[in-house]
Amino acid sequence: MTSMDGGERAHAFSTALDAYPARFTGNPLNLLLVDDAHPIFVADPYLRQLDSPSLMEERREYLMDSSSPWPFPRVNLDTRPDPWFISDLLFERFDDARRLLPTQQDIGRILEDRVSRSNPAIVALVIVDGLSYYDLPACRKVDPCLVTGVTTTEFGYRAVVGHPSVSRRMFALGYANQASYSYYPPEHSELSADIHDTMSGSQFTRVRAFDEILTDLRRRDFPRGYVQIVLSGLDHLCHAHHDRPPVDHYLEGILSRLDALIDCLGAGGRRVLGCLTADHGILWRDIIEDEVQIADDIFQEDIRSPRYIKGAILRPYGRCCRSLDRNFTLLKAPWMTRRFRANEWGVHGGISAWESLVPLIIRDA
Repeated sequence: MTSMDGGERAHAFSTALDAYPARFTGNPLNLLLVDDAHPIFVADPYLRQLDSPSLMEERREYLMDSSSPWPFPRVNLDTRPDPWFISDLLFERFDDARRLLPTQQDIGRILEDRVSRSNPAIVALVIVDGLSYYDLPACRKVDPCLVTGVTTTEFGYRAVVGHPSVSRRMFALGYANQASYSYYPPEHSELSADIHDTMSGSQFTRVRAFDEILTDLRRRDFPRGYVQIVLSGLDHLCHAHHDRPPVDHYLEGILSRLDALIDCLGAGGRRVLGCLTADHGILWRDIIEDEVQIADDIFQEDIRSPRYIKGAILRPYGRCCRSLDRNFTLLKAPWMTRRFRANEWGVHGGISAWESLVPLIIRDA
């Protein structure tokens, strides 16, 4: 099976489900390609039901639980599907995607689970402003994470921090020593205040450059604790940049900063659990411009963004959602409310593989 391409593997997986409930491993985006099969999230209750005298419903099923014993074969699908195809599937099957993929709201729970298993000395969460799962090369070890609402900074950061916040979750696990870093002080914006609402003034540090974070961490007595960092990503490059933005340069900088942070926190042999994710992805101009379709049947006062509409409006190219206690209509790629501005290199706010999927990188070092 190692010689098969992505389409052949997906077909082989679908064929296997005709015979038995296979255990699925690999990239969960591939599960969106199988629309007539049902996931089994926990193995033990299913196996007990399978051994009972009662007949089970005859249907195609697969196991998502990778930790429990399973008597049936495993099928691995680790390829990254085509983003245009995934964009169509996200638009049509968003509720299914929410069940099958990790979401931003799951990150706190995921970190809790990892902490309980590995008991690291330091837990670090880095939230990047603008970075798509599809911005990273397929060779990188990275999982897709779904943005469940409008793909904007205001929604995405709050979704990652969560309720209860990651900070509160870590405090309850014994990580009382906490530090938070950002370019934006809490008193200057409601969003920044929400992100850091559990941090005291002594725990928050405003920085102008990433190296200031490393310098401050080195001088702290930090044998065990939680670190939260708001880091610049690719968002500012896409909105108003003259000349072609150096995306690859910034992308490499994001990844190298994660490495530097983990090295810094791991000094002296401390075990570090590091997590990097983003508030939203970016739909780059080069990807969509030749395919753009303009939504010209909406009122001007309903337009707030090139990729979403204010309020719930029924359109074949829009999907309604509720985020931040407000209604939005997210546009399907390649629909936009207007053309690109001259110095605009990317957009976000709507629903597509590029905007709605952010990376989830977890490193246990």
